[in-house]
Amino acid sequence: MPLILAAGSMLDQTPTTMIDAAAAAGFDGVGLRISNPPTAAHVVTDRSAVRRYAEGRAITIHDAEVYRIGSGDDPTSLVEGTAAVGASALLVVSDTMTRADTIAGIAELVGLADPLGIRVAIEYMAWTDPSQPLDAVAIALETGCQVVVDLLHHVRVGADAADLMAVVESGTLGWVQVCDAPAAVPDDLVDEARHGRLAPGAGALPLAELLACFDADVTISVEVQNDRLLAIQPTERAQLLFDAARSVLDSR
Repeated sequence: MPLILAAGSMLDQTPTTMIDAAAAAGFDGVGLRISNPPTAAHVVTDRSAVRRYAEGRAITIHDAEVYRIGSGDDPTSLVEGTAAVGASALLVVSDTMTRADTIAGIAELVGLADPLGIRVAIEYMAWTDPSQPLDAVAIALETGCQVVVDLLHHVRVGADAADLMAVVESGTLGWVQVCDAPAAVPDDLVDEARHGRLAPGAGALPLAELLACFDADVTISVEVQNDRLLAIQPTERAQLLFDAARSVLDSR
């Protein structure tokens, strides 16, 4: 399983620092947030230079994030930026709760991205459209996009291994984001996702059961946004996350 260090795990670091840390830890690639980064450090100012830097470290830029349907932003520059940084996929979420608007937005993105060889992938969460895996599959089949499965979101929306197998069998799976979390469902799911994720194996999510649904060649993106990780130096943080993910994957 190719291992990617997700943008969310290193939003406080520059892209080059993240690439160096990922390479030192053993990751195959990284994801980068090139739209609306939450910190000045993570801003990708020269996308071609970042692409060349990653190539020099034998690190793939797997995906760029994030386009938000409903934001009103013109997606053209983000799609072009995704190509310029060398990413093969663009992660999308929909903040509109109108299904027709979600589908129209994704169809527009697919039309822009396809000629550039970029995959568009929709992620489902409790507070977005879609919020359920089978709805995401239906949208993917209609628009030609892919589905990103974040195992934290998958569990928090009440989905299980059977739902996951349905995504796999639909042929729409793009990649999988993995982390861990306590068994208890928090009052604020958004806060948990952005500040309280745990390293794989450090919580109570049924990761072994869920990861068993995937073939050996599925791409795994390790996304652990946790405020406590910010105190850990990037190389050490990347190694911690790589080792934790590798241990969980090897024991599934």
